[in-house]
Amino acid sequence: MKFGRRIRHVAGRRMLRNEIEPVRLRRGSNFQAAKTIGIIYRDLDLSQYQNIQEYAQSLKKNFKAERIVLLGFVDEKAKKIPDWQKQIENSGFFSWEDLNWHLRPIKNVDKFIQQDFDILIDLSGGEELPLNFVLKESKAGMKVGLKGSRAGRYCDFTIDMGNQFGLDKFVEQLNLYLSNPKIK
Repeated sequence: MKFGRRIRHVAGRRMLRNEIEPVRLRRGSNFQAAKTIGIIYRDLDLSQYQNIQEYAQSLKKNFKAERIVLLGFVDEKAKKIPDWQKQIENSGFFSWEDLNWHLRPIKNVDKFIQQDFDILIDLSGGEELPLNFVLKESKAGMKVGLKGSRAGRYCDFTIDMGNQFGLDKFVEQLNLYLSNPKIK
């Protein structure tokens, strides 16, 4: 990582720690009870994007969620955004050009943050600073993420994956825990 970017990350992490979390109604939920689900992720490539889209569709189909909204962080300048990441219904993204100097998203995220999701899922692994700002500022009733990650402290429910984090394994564990109707 370049020296300038490293300084921005350090300053951003400090700013994130000092930022006050918004007042929100915390409430437990599971996939059967959730009407709205938000998913944040780091957009790496077309294959990963398609896997996340398929996962969102399976949640909608299998658990009758009324609305699932995706928000991806594309680690590129807006001019280099891939074609598959164009605005699709219930799917959005933000890039480097949407961040301030402290790496806090200032464009294309406000609508997502203000939504009162029943469940907000962090599929990024919890180490992406811009997505950590979104997670902390969200008014979601229940925030779900990876235990031991930087974002874990902003989550209401974390899953311990040890050192074997992978999107497929994490989704498998999410489904295992959150599809149980007894969990609330």
